[in-house]
Amino acid sequence: MSDFTSEFDDGSDGGSDADESGTDTEPTHDEPAELLYTNPLEFFINVLGPSYVREVNGGSEFVWCPQWYKHVEALSRVETVWRAWEHLRGEGALGLSTWWLNHADPHMRILMAPNGPFKKCVYDGHSPRDRPEMLSLPHVEPDESLYP
Repeated sequence: MSDFTSEFDDGSDGGSDADESGTDTEPTHDEPAELLYTNPLEFFINVLGPSYVREVNGGSEFVWCPQWYKHVEALSRVETVWRAWEHLRGEGALGLSTWWLNHADPHMRILMAPNGPFKKCVYDGHSPRDRPEMLSLPHVEPDESLYP
C-alpha cells in the first residue's frame, strides 16, 4: 500500500521532456506523461474530494470517513482512481468522460455505499478496525494440492 511517497514507478527517469532544440516534446505511449499530482492524498484534496460534494452520514444515503486513508480499501481505490485520472487526463475529448464513467463513479459508489468500508465510521470520527474479523475477508488455508 502506498505511503504517499515515490514508491511507485511513474516511468520518469527524472530527465526533462525537452528535446535537443529546447522545445517540449509530447509524451509517447512508451514515454508516460509527467504526473500532475504526486500522490493520492494530493489528488483527493485537489480533484476527487471537491468533485464529489455530497451530504454524508447522519441519515444520508452516502457514507464517508474523513480519515478515509486509514482504510486499506479506500486508499487502494482512491489511488487507483488517481492513476487512471493521470493517464486519461491527456486523452483528448473522451479521456475525462472515460475516467468518470469507468473509474471514478464505480469506485466512489462502492466507497460511499452504506454497507461499504466506512459503514462503522461517523462523520466526525474514525472507527478503527482492530478486531481480526475486520482486518481481512475470512480465509482458510486450502489443501496444498490446490496449486501443485
